[in-house]
Amino acid sequence: MDTGGLLELYDAQVRGRVPRVAPVGAVVEQDGPLVRTHYGTHGTVAHRPLAHIPRARPAELVLRQRAEFARRGEPALWKVHGNDPAGLAEELTAAGFVADEERSLLVAEFARLDPVERSTRRAGVHTLNSGRPEAPRWAAALELARATGPHAKPLAEFEADGGCWWGERDAAVLLERGKVVGAGWAEVAEGTDFLLIGGVTGPYPEFPRAWRELVAPPQHYHRHLHRPVPYCAAEADGELRTALLAAGFAELTTVRTHRWDPPGLPAPDRPVGLIGPGAGDLLWDRLEREYGFDPDIEKFPGFAPPGACATWRLTDPLTGELDRIVRPALTALTRPGGRLVWLDWQHTGYDFDPHRVGGPGRPDWPGEVYPNGDYYLYLHPDLRFGTFGHPWEQTLTVFGEPLLAAVEAELTGLLGEPLRRT
Repeated sequence: MDTGGLLELYDAQVRGRVPRVAPVGAVVEQDGPLVRTHYGTHGTVAHRPLAHIPRARPAELVLRQRAEFARRGEPALWKVHGNDPAGLAEELTAAGFVADEERSLLVAEFARLDPVERSTRRAGVHTLNSGRPEAPRWAAALELARATGPHAKPLAEFEADGGCWWGERDAAVLLERGKVVGAGWAEVAEGTDFLLIGGVTGPYPEFPRAWRELVAPPQHYHRHLHRPVPYCAAEADGELRTALLAAGFAELTTVRTHRWDPPGLPAPDRPVGLIGPGAGDLLWDRLEREYGFDPDIEKFPGFAPPGACATWRLTDPLTGELDRIVRPALTALTRPGGRLVWLDWQHTGYDFDPHRVGGPGRPDWPGEVYPNGDYYLYLHPDLRFGTFGHPWEQTLTVFGEPLLAAVEAELTGLLGEPLRRT
């Protein structure tokens, strides 16, 4: 294996990569050669090797990044690789960053990894792609992940990014006699030749061997890794490093994570999060039982919330105007640190903190008020108030006395008198 050529390829494709779409609830910013990702709960710094930056620049760059993380109250993670200039680690230490133990960056060519034998129900590697985060195997995987590490990407962060049910990603468990004894998770770095292992909870080369099949053209409905990817990369030390080297991985360089913590406690949640399939189903079920939601393109009104509500006819796609009226009212009715929900029928839903979205340096508001092709809803989590956009009837319903009182006058001025009122 040409490790020198693979290191150049990894540096060019993976390090300092700006994703086409930012992670859920995150903001990606560039600062010269650096790429910062702000998750609200923490932040990261990435870059390609900084060999061509004058010696005076690392100190300036490091202090500027630290100041930005301090302004946001985010802990910072900065990975330094063995082929970065020595001065970078020194400047990070001088700025108060604390270094983790050194690990190896390992890479294997999938074609050279031995395939694993087909798993039985009680043994071998089993993907969690067809499962749900609430399922027992997910819970077991999360417990193992918390008890091990550090991992290149914690499993909880992998789950916040969409888990294994969103995109070219997979999480799996290793079973022995029906019991979960190991977990591993990985994702394709978009537009690259690399599957990046976020973590493996023990010395189990079975996981990358199993992912050899997952990065080939899909054969089964539950496989989410849809494009051939030739290489697999992992950060490892100890027994996992030994096991991966024995399985056919090679060391490209070393990697060490440097951490900095600002004063105070960071936010416990990202500004925007995904609503998992199970939690989303529970909300839709409650809307059907208690709020008269009936998804029918001909049967109207299709929504009958209890309590105070009003429904206006929509004649034009007034997305900006409706958002301008409704969003400030939703924010005012939500306590600081509280969350709202945005639902899109048959699509991914989101929960979010309205006080931490919108505006420069923040993630966008999820969704919109106007029902642009499907049922759109903004909701308080306990359904005490919200909006319902009906795409087929072309109506907007606002329910809950506090929200209705806040927006009724402006909506009537924009849309005319309500079509219905309860």
